[in-house]
Amino acid sequence: MSRDFVKKNISKIISIFFLIFSTLLLCYVFYRSQIVHSGARLDYYLKYYLIAFLSITLSFISFFIPNNLKINVTIVGMSTLIGLYLVEGYLVILHNPGLKSDNFLIYKNNTGKDYDKRNRYRVYLDLKREDPNIITIIFPSHFINDQNLSYFPLSGLPNRKTIHCNENGYYSIFQSDRYGFNNPDKEWDKDEIEFLLIGDSFTHGACVNEPDTISGNLRKLNNNKDGILNLGQSGNGPLIEYATLREYLPVKQVKRVLWIYYENDLMDLYDELNNQILVSYLKDNNFSQNIILRNQETEKILLEKFEHYKFATLTQLIKLYSVRKKIFSIFGHDSISKPDSITTHTSAHLEKFKSILKLSNKLTKENNSKLYFIYLPKYNRYIDGGNNGQLHSYNKIIKLVQSLDIPVIDINKKLFEKYDDPLSLFSFKMVHYTEKGNQLIAKIIFSKIQEYENIK
Repeated sequence: MSRDFVKKNISKIISIFFLIFSTLLLCYVFYRSQIVHSGARLDYYLKYYLIAFLSITLSFISFFIPNNLKINVTIVGMSTLIGLYLVEGYLVILHNPGLKSDNFLIYKNNTGKDYDKRNRYRVYLDLKREDPNIITIIFPSHFINDQNLSYFPLSGLPNRKTIHCNENGYYSIFQSDRYGFNNPDKEWDKDEIEFLLIGDSFTHGACVNEPDTISGNLRKLNNNKDGILNLGQSGNGPLIEYATLREYLPVKQVKRVLWIYYENDLMDLYDELNNQILVSYLKDNNFSQNIILRNQETEKILLEKFEHYKFATLTQLIKLYSVRKKIFSIFGHDSISKPDSITTHTSAHLEKFKSILKLSNKLTKENNSKLYFIYLPKYNRYIDGGNNGQLHSYNKIIKLVQSLDIPVIDINKKLFEKYDDPLSLFSFKMVHYTEKGNQLIAKIIFSKIQEYENIK
């Protein structure tokens, strides 16, 4: 068998494989764009359509390319792909504090314990032997782009031991309450609620155990008297938070609502405004999903999503998530799914946020409660001088809230700017706050509200 004959057959196999792969890629893009998202995110998938059509075109052209050139190009392409996956692995390690040896030693020296190096799915499999009902965290933002749902859940799975995340050396695990939030269930039985909290992962209590969350620390400061309800969920933005208020605030007698704002919330609003169920809360003051009566439906939808997200880490690895995110950031994008204009907070989104806050304040007053706005700073503010698009609207947000006569508690000014090492209040100096960070934030919230109400 001649060398030319072998090269010719290898060349033909390469072209056929490339054509099949390109066709499958186009089918997958169509499935995600038209079936999963019902055409609602065509602007996002347009670039992937172009890539798929270009791949198909090149695969046809490849049949007419000289064999040696085609084989050499394929070798270069495969080498590049292997290199990208090596970079992906490196970025995963770089951005995972649990995979950094320095963090192992710090945690060991501080606690005398070994850093938990397992991924979340491994923890789930290990703990499932003891509790078959245990689950990993599933939250409302997982459903943002699902246009086929007739019902949008606003909480996690109810009455479940839930594995959250690990940024401090251990996996935070909490027992969800009757509605799927991170509270001791008995809080719902108290006659009056002192504080009702809404927000994203920082409110939810990401990567710390329940007593060390902001709400857990408020309970200690309040001596566990009147109830404190934490309705925060990871990934929440302003519109989900408003919807949560609409559904749950009227259920209890609440003294104060704490709107806990984090510096990427307007980016979350961009996606939320594309969800028709959530937008219904803005368009119709009488709209309600009656969520509090639909626990079984909530559980069914969340369990289905849980089965899909069990393998999310592997899926992200296959899709080169970290590499793509890094490339987008180099070209000025903060996200692989949101346009660059959102990172600078357009006036249109600020106005939409203002209308959401105005409606929330009105709703709070109608329920004989008082709304407070808590501003939480992002890690980036202290590593690059705030040279980040999301941080540029800091003063605009503060002025916007004050214009609505909503009291503002600015945690950036009250705590982080005064603290000798503000980065030490973030988990291994990245992403979420430490136990101490949450404790200090809760103390400031508690004391400033007392100060404000005494003055008034």
